[in-house]
Amino acid sequence: MPKSDGYKNLIPANKRSKDEVRIIGQKGGKKSGEVRRMRKSLREQLLILLETGDTQDSICLALIDKALEGDTNAFKVIRDTIGEKPVDKVCMTTANVNIAESYKEVKAIMEAQKQRLIEEYRHGNALIPDIECEPSPHPLNLQEN
Repeated sequence: MPKSDGYKNLIPANKRSKDEVRIIGQKGGKKSGEVRRMRKSLREQLLILLETGDTQDSICLALIDKALEGDTNAFKVIRDTIGEKPVDKVCMTTANVNIAESYKEVKAIMEAQKQRLIEEYRHGNALIPDIECEPSPHPLNLQEN
């Protein structure tokens, strides 16, 4: 039987009676409780075993051996456990910026800078302090000196 045919015999919960749905829910709840208790039991057993120094030493040595063999996951576990895990920091800032207004401001600043440079050039002021600058004659100025 193909895999796609395995769900054809299933009946959705909205097509079942309220009693059937309740019984199925109870079964699921009981099974969930069993699994939770089993996990708790396993957790408690592991904690008891880890309380002995020999078990922890063995695990640590095995982890170090794996890392030395090139297992990057073992290296990451060691690094994170000893407190040297790099911190991923994401810094986000938000600003309420009016693009059109900012564009006008930048354009005005650039225009003012342009006018200042033109005036410096016309008056013979050096753009670079160590260099003296002579204004060149205007190309349409036909007077001779």
